[in-house]
Amino acid sequence: MTLNDNIIADIRQFNRFYTNILGLLDKHVLNTGYSFTEARVILEIGFLEQCIANNLVEKLDIDRSYMSRIITKLSKDGLIIKENSASDSRTSLIRLTPKGIALFNQLNEKSDEHIVRLLKGLSQKEIKELHTSMLFIQKKLEMPEGI
Repeated sequence: MTLNDNIIADIRQFNRFYTNILGLLDKHVLNTGYSFTEARVILEIGFLEQCIANNLVEKLDIDRSYMSRIITKLSKDGLIIKENSASDSRTSLIRLTPKGIALFNQLNEKSDEHIVRLLKGLSQKEIKELHTSMLFIQKKLEMPEGI
């Protein structure tokens, strides 16, 4: 299928629109003092509870050196700690500190509040339609494993 210029333009316009709605261009996401990428790393570590840097690199599709710099910054800020794995001393396990857990909870709460504000004024039917559309888009654009 050949995409015509109107379809490409509409998709790009939607991407710009959604980027602005989510505040992805803000220097500090949700007034936390952390960039969007740093906040995503904090959230992923919080969801996983404990992980290795390679898990984060793969999950977030971030360059290894950039991830290393983020982990170093978050560690210096007292948000994460790295400990040697009991099963493999060459591997460092990363987890949130109590301070990191507090920020993780704050990010989760503010993210939920942002969605509630975003959907305020829509009917239940419109919210359901939007939700269904988002799931459809995600399903259609997800890359199969290994690509």
